[in-house]
Amino acid sequence: MGWTGYWDKLPAAHATAIAFDLLAMLGMFLIGRRFGGARLAVMLPFGWAAYPFTQYVSSSNTNDAIMPAFLIFGFWLLTSSFARGAFLALAGWTKFAALLLVPLWAGYPEARRLPGKVAFTGGFLVATLTAFSILLLEANPAHAARVFWDRTFGWQVGRDSPFSIWGWGQYHAAGIPDLGWLQPVAIGMLVLGAVACYFLPRRKTPLQLAALTAALLIGFELTVTHWFYLYIPWFFPLAVFVVLAPRARRRAQPDLESDRQDLELVPAG
Repeated sequence: MGWTGYWDKLPAAHATAIAFDLLAMLGMFLIGRRFGGARLAVMLPFGWAAYPFTQYVSSSNTNDAIMPAFLIFGFWLLTSSFARGAFLALAGWTKFAALLLVPLWAGYPEARRLPGKVAFTGGFLVATLTAFSILLLEANPAHAARVFWDRTFGWQVGRDSPFSIWGWGQYHAAGIPDLGWLQPVAIGMLVLGAVACYFLPRRKTPLQLAALTAALLIGFELTVTHWFYLYIPWFFPLAVFVVLAPRARRRAQPDLESDRQDLELVPAG
């Protein structure tokens, strides 16, 4: 869409941010429609649109709505193991935090169902190969893969940042503790928790899957060295689903009870 090679208006970034913001709202509508009916279908996209931090992502024209949009559509199609695996792969190769969800999403609805695991793995691999096929456009795909590694994993692992407690040690300031030694412990606990989510609960409901997904993403953000407000929308869609879905069902319950009473008042025959 046009780029001068400098950090200027970047129309492609604007278009991408707008597109995935709208796709996220569409996906939230579909989730609400599937799991809660018309009421939840209205509440969820409104929640995304009204949330200040999703607006922050849109206003900043960053890529932070892409990963949650993929997770939203993967959750909407969660009964299809292939689609669930494919959308999780796309989310994971957009933002690596989503790769932490592989055991949890692979273990849905229960860890012992082998056929679903094969389809999940197939979807994950197909989407991964599709995403990395862009490397074949380079004259030297091996060099392109190395550049990808250096500018993503390699750069993030050794990154310093003032935006979390784990980077305080870089300042060597009196009264500010160096908590860097504790970060590997927190990461290890997070990884163990992610693996445990494959097995527990033994049979997962959609609500439990959403809650654990949000919890793991929050855990990732708590352990990462560089954290920023733009990361909050990563976990927000499934967190707001967990909050609003039971409430929507409770509000619908009096209407159902009223309908039952009306039916009881109708004389037979």
